[in-house]
Amino acid sequence: MAKPELLQSISSLAKKIDALSNQNLSLMQRIKELEDSNRLLSIQHLNDVKELEKAQKEIEFLSLSHRLAASPEALVEARNKVSSLIRTIDSCIRLIKED
Repeated sequence: MAKPELLQSISSLAKKIDALSNQNLSLMQRIKELEDSNRLLSIQHLNDVKELEKAQKEIEFLSLSHRLAASPEALVEARNKVSSLIRTIDSCIRLIKED
């Protein structure tokens, strides 16, 4: 291969290396952005799951209190009783976890 052809090949390869290097940097930056976005979405998902679980417990609580009550006064009393029982259970669970 003649010297000018060799220099031209080297120059062509250098341009391709630069282009690939720039593309690699761009892709690495995009990966980081997607990882950050994924991390935020995962946190949001966990918060949404917790909120959903809380809402489902509230639905259960309200359904149970409505079934237990024959009148509005009894409904309030039933809700208070169920709330008290739930607090007692939560307290017991905390005590068990401490041991």
